[in-house]
Amino acid sequence: MPDVYRFQVNGHIPVIKVHHEPRPGPAVIVLHGLYSNADDQRGELEALAKWGLAAVGMDAPHHGARRDGWLDGMPSLDPAGYHTRLLSFIREAVPEVSRVIDHVVGEGHEPIGLAGVSFGAYTALAVAARDSRVQATVSLLGSPDWTPRDGHITEELRGMMQEAPVHRPWDCARHPLLLLNAGRDSLVPAHQARDFAHRLWREFPELGSHVSHYEYPESDHTMRAEDWYDAWDRALGFLRRTLYRE
Repeated sequence: MPDVYRFQVNGHIPVIKVHHEPRPGPAVIVLHGLYSNADDQRGELEALAKWGLAAVGMDAPHHGARRDGWLDGMPSLDPAGYHTRLLSFIREAVPEVSRVIDHVVGEGHEPIGLAGVSFGAYTALAVAARDSRVQATVSLLGSPDWTPRDGHITEELRGMMQEAPVHRPWDCARHPLLLLNAGRDSLVPAHQARDFAHRLWREFPELGSHVSHYEYPESDHTMRAEDWYDAWDRALGFLRRTLYRE
Protein backbone atom coordinates (compact mmCIF):
# COMPACT_ATOMS: atom_id res chain seq x y z
CA MET A 1 0.00 0.00 0.00
CA PRO A 2 1.20 3.55 -0.68
CA ASP A 3 2.10 5.92 2.12
CA VAL A 4 -0.57 8.45 3.12
CA TYR A 5 0.18 11.90 4.54
CA ARG A 6 -2.35 14.42 5.85
CA PHE A 7 -1.57 18.06 6.52
CA GLN A 8 -2.82 21.60 5.97
CA VAL A 9 -1.41 24.11 3.52
CA ASN A 10 -1.33 27.72 4.72
CA GLY A 11 -2.88 26.48 7.94
CA HIS A 12 -6.38 25.99 6.51
CA ILE A 13 -6.41 23.92 3.29
CA PRO A 14 -6.84 20.20 4.15
CA VAL A 15 -4.61 18.01 1.96
CA ILE A 16 -4.07 14.28 1.59
CA LYS A 17 -0.97 13.07 -0.26
CA VAL A 18 -0.61 9.46 -1.41
CA HIS A 19 2.51 7.93 -2.94
CA HIS A 20 5.06 5.17 -2.66
CA GLU A 21 8.57 5.71 -1.37
CA PRO A 22 11.07 6.66 -2.58
CA ARG A 23 9.15 9.82 -3.30
CA PRO A 24 8.62 10.27 -7.06
CA GLY A 25 9.06 13.50 -8.98
CA PRO A 26 5.75 14.12 -10.79
CA ALA A 27 2.63 14.94 -8.79
CA VAL A 28 -1.04 15.12 -9.75
CA ILE A 29 -3.49 17.26 -7.79
CA VAL A 30 -6.96 15.68 -7.90
CA LEU A 31 -9.91 18.06 -7.51
CA HIS A 32 -13.24 16.62 -6.37
CA GLY A 33 -16.79 17.45 -7.41
CA LEU A 34 -19.46 19.60 -5.79
CA TYR A 35 -20.72 18.32 -2.38
CA SER A 36 -17.76 15.90 -2.30
CA ASN A 37 -14.33 15.95 -0.64
CA ALA A 38 -10.76 14.76 -1.10
CA ASP A 39 -11.34 11.42 0.61
CA ASP A 40 -14.11 10.56 -1.87
CA GLN A 41 -11.37 10.40 -4.53
CA ARG A 42 -9.23 7.99 -2.51
CA GLY A 43 -9.53 5.26 -5.16
CA GLU A 44 -8.27 7.61 -7.87
CA LEU A 45 -5.46 8.85 -5.61
CA GLU A 46 -4.29 5.30 -4.97
CA ALA A 47 -4.50 4.45 -8.68
CA LEU A 48 -2.23 7.40 -9.47
CA ALA A 49 0.21 6.29 -6.77
CA LYS A 50 0.21 2.78 -8.22
CA TRP A 51 1.31 4.31 -11.52
CA GLY A 52 4.30 5.92 -9.80
CA LEU A 53 2.90 9.40 -9.33
CA ALA A 54 2.41 11.40 -6.15
CA ALA A 55 -1.35 11.92 -5.81
CA VAL A 56 -2.57 14.99 -3.94
CA GLY A 57 -6.18 15.55 -2.89
CA MET A 58 -7.49 18.73 -1.30
CA ASP A 59 -10.83 19.82 0.13
CA ALA A 60 -12.25 22.70 -1.91
CA PRO A 61 -13.51 25.81 -0.11
CA HIS A 62 -16.74 25.07 1.82
CA HIS A 63 -16.26 21.30 1.33
CA GLY A 64 -15.06 18.38 3.41
CA ALA A 65 -13.51 19.49 6.67
CA ARG A 66 -14.49 23.06 5.77
CA ARG A 67 -18.13 22.39 4.91
CA ASP A 68 -20.48 25.19 5.94
CA GLY A 69 -23.88 26.65 5.09
CA TRP A 70 -22.79 27.84 1.65
CA LEU A 71 -23.32 24.38 0.19
CA ASP A 72 -26.43 23.62 2.21
CA GLY A 73 -28.23 26.65 0.84
CA MET A 74 -27.58 25.94 -2.83
CA PRO A 75 -30.63 23.73 -3.59
CA SER A 76 -32.97 26.57 -2.63
CA LEU A 77 -31.40 29.03 -5.10
CA ASP A 78 -32.85 29.83 -8.51
CA PRO A 79 -30.77 28.70 -11.55
CA ALA A 80 -28.92 32.02 -11.88
CA GLY A 81 -28.19 32.15 -8.16
CA TYR A 82 -27.03 28.54 -8.12
CA HIS A 83 -24.64 29.09 -11.03
CA THR A 84 -23.34 32.32 -9.52
CA ARG A 85 -22.47 30.51 -6.29
CA LEU A 86 -20.83 27.68 -8.24
CA LEU A 87 -18.62 30.16 -10.09
CA SER A 88 -17.80 31.93 -6.82
CA PHE A 89 -16.58 28.59 -5.41
CA ILE A 90 -14.39 28.07 -8.49
CA ARG A 91 -12.91 31.56 -8.21
CA GLU A 92 -12.20 30.96 -4.53
CA ALA A 93 -10.63 27.55 -5.19
CA VAL A 94 -8.25 28.58 -7.98
CA PRO A 95 -5.68 30.48 -5.86
CA GLU A 96 -5.84 27.74 -3.21
CA VAL A 97 -4.84 25.12 -5.78
CA SER A 98 -1.85 27.30 -6.66
CA ARG A 99 -0.94 27.46 -2.95
CA VAL A 100 -1.00 23.66 -2.84
CA ILE A 101 1.19 23.61 -5.97
CA ASP A 102 3.62 25.91 -4.12
CA HIS A 103 3.81 23.39 -1.30
CA VAL A 104 4.17 20.33 -3.52
CA VAL A 105 6.86 21.95 -5.66
CA GLY A 106 8.63 22.98 -2.45
CA GLU A 107 8.79 19.30 -1.52
CA GLY A 108 10.52 18.56 -4.82
CA HIS A 109 7.60 17.23 -6.84
CA GLU A 110 7.71 18.26 -10.51
CA PRO A 111 6.27 18.37 -13.08
CA ILE A 112 2.72 19.04 -11.87
CA GLY A 113 -0.52 17.73 -13.34
CA LEU A 114 -4.17 18.37 -12.52
CA ALA A 115 -7.17 16.04 -12.71
CA GLY A 116 -10.63 17.36 -11.85
CA VAL A 117 -14.12 15.88 -11.74
CA SER A 118 -17.18 18.05 -12.50
CA PHE A 119 -16.82 21.17 -10.29
CA GLY A 120 -13.21 20.07 -9.80
CA ALA A 121 -12.75 19.91 -13.58
CA TYR A 122 -14.01 23.48 -13.98
CA THR A 123 -11.48 24.47 -11.32
CA ALA A 124 -8.65 22.50 -12.93
CA LEU A 125 -9.17 24.23 -16.27
CA ALA A 126 -9.24 27.63 -14.59
CA VAL A 127 -6.02 26.87 -12.70
CA ALA A 128 -4.31 25.63 -15.88
CA ALA A 129 -5.19 28.92 -17.58
CA ARG A 130 -3.61 30.94 -14.77
CA ASP A 131 -0.71 28.85 -13.46
CA SER A 132 1.90 27.95 -16.06
CA ARG A 133 3.47 25.38 -13.72
CA VAL A 134 0.63 22.98 -14.60
CA GLN A 135 2.11 20.72 -17.27
CA ALA A 136 -0.91 18.48 -17.95
CA THR A 137 -4.64 18.79 -17.23
CA VAL A 138 -7.49 16.28 -17.24
CA SER A 139 -11.04 17.62 -17.20
CA LEU A 140 -13.61 14.90 -16.49
CA LEU A 141 -17.25 16.08 -16.74
CA GLY A 142 -16.16 19.71 -16.78
CA SER A 143 -16.15 22.67 -19.13
CA PRO A 144 -13.93 25.64 -19.99
CA ASP A 145 -17.12 27.62 -20.69
CA TRP A 146 -18.93 29.10 -17.68
CA THR A 147 -22.22 29.75 -19.49
CA PRO A 148 -25.09 28.24 -17.46
CA ARG A 149 -27.15 25.51 -19.06
CA ASP A 150 -30.36 27.47 -18.37
CA GLY A 151 -31.75 30.39 -16.41
CA HIS A 152 -31.53 34.16 -16.51
CA ILE A 153 -28.04 35.65 -16.79
CA THR A 154 -27.65 38.50 -14.31
CA GLU A 155 -25.10 41.26 -14.72
CA GLU A 156 -23.05 39.73 -11.90
CA LEU A 157 -23.10 36.35 -13.59
CA ARG A 158 -22.24 37.84 -16.98
CA GLY A 159 -19.16 39.48 -15.49
CA MET A 160 -18.02 36.24 -13.85
CA MET A 161 -18.49 34.31 -17.10
CA GLN A 162 -15.89 36.53 -18.78
CA GLU A 163 -13.21 34.96 -16.56
CA ALA A 164 -13.83 31.50 -18.02
CA PRO A 165 -10.91 29.62 -19.62
CA VAL A 166 -12.85 29.45 -22.90
CA HIS A 167 -11.85 33.10 -23.40
CA ARG A 168 -8.15 32.28 -22.85
CA PRO A 169 -7.49 29.25 -25.06
CA TRP A 170 -3.80 30.08 -25.48
CA ASP A 171 -3.36 29.87 -21.69
CA CYS A 172 -5.72 26.98 -20.94
CA ALA A 173 -4.15 24.75 -23.59
CA ARG A 174 -0.51 25.84 -23.39
CA HIS A 175 0.29 22.32 -22.09
CA PRO A 176 -1.33 18.93 -22.82
CA LEU A 177 -5.05 18.86 -22.12
CA LEU A 178 -7.50 15.94 -22.02
CA LEU A 179 -11.25 16.67 -22.05
CA LEU A 180 -13.60 13.80 -21.12
CA ASN A 181 -17.37 14.33 -21.15
CA ALA A 182 -20.68 12.46 -21.07
CA GLY A 183 -22.91 12.84 -24.11
CA ARG A 184 -26.16 12.75 -22.11
CA ASP A 185 -24.98 15.03 -19.34
CA SER A 186 -27.82 17.38 -18.32
CA LEU A 187 -25.69 19.28 -15.78
CA VAL A 188 -22.55 20.03 -17.82
CA PRO A 189 -23.41 20.35 -21.53
CA ALA A 190 -21.01 18.09 -23.40
CA HIS A 191 -20.94 20.40 -26.43
CA GLN A 192 -19.06 23.09 -24.49
CA ALA A 193 -15.87 21.04 -24.14
CA ARG A 194 -16.38 19.55 -27.61
CA ASP A 195 -16.74 23.01 -29.19
CA PHE A 196 -13.64 24.22 -27.33
CA ALA A 197 -11.56 21.31 -28.61
CA HIS A 198 -12.76 21.81 -32.19
CA ARG A 199 -12.02 25.52 -31.97
CA LEU A 200 -8.47 24.81 -30.80
CA TRP A 201 -7.91 22.27 -33.57
CA ARG A 202 -9.29 24.69 -36.16
CA GLU A 203 -8.02 28.11 -35.04
CA PHE A 204 -4.94 27.30 -32.93
CA PRO A 205 -3.37 24.21 -34.49
CA GLU A 206 -0.16 24.58 -32.48
CA LEU A 207 -2.22 24.38 -29.28
CA GLY A 208 -4.66 21.86 -30.65
CA SER A 209 -1.89 19.40 -31.41
CA HIS A 210 -1.72 18.41 -27.73
CA VAL A 211 -5.44 18.69 -26.93
CA SER A 212 -7.51 15.50 -26.81
CA HIS A 213 -11.27 15.16 -26.43
CA TYR A 214 -13.37 12.06 -25.87
CA GLU A 215 -17.10 11.75 -25.24
CA TYR A 216 -19.13 8.90 -23.75
CA PRO A 217 -22.43 9.04 -25.67
CA GLU A 218 -24.37 6.65 -23.41
CA SER A 219 -23.48 8.28 -20.06
CA ASP A 220 -25.01 11.16 -18.16
CA HIS A 221 -23.36 13.14 -15.34
CA THR A 222 -23.44 10.03 -13.16
CA MET A 223 -21.43 7.98 -15.59
CA ARG A 224 -21.99 4.30 -16.30
CA ALA A 225 -19.44 2.26 -14.35
CA GLU A 226 -17.71 0.97 -17.47
CA ASP A 227 -17.40 4.51 -18.86
CA TRP A 228 -16.08 5.88 -15.55
CA TYR A 229 -13.37 3.22 -15.40
CA ASP A 230 -12.47 3.77 -19.05
CA ALA A 231 -12.25 7.53 -18.49
CA TRP A 232 -9.87 7.09 -15.56
CA ASP A 233 -7.77 4.62 -17.55
CA ARG A 234 -7.47 7.26 -20.26
CA ALA A 235 -6.65 9.91 -17.66
CA LEU A 236 -3.99 7.77 -15.98
CA GLY A 237 -2.33 6.93 -19.28
CA PHE A 238 -2.39 10.57 -20.37
CA LEU A 239 -0.89 11.82 -17.10
CA ARG A 240 1.77 9.13 -17.05
CA ARG A 241 2.83 9.87 -20.64
CA THR A 242 2.86 13.64 -20.30
CA LEU A 243 4.37 14.02 -16.84
CA TYR A 244 7.04 11.35 -17.33
CA ARG A 245 7.36 12.53 -20.97
CA GLU A 246 7.27 8.96 -22.20
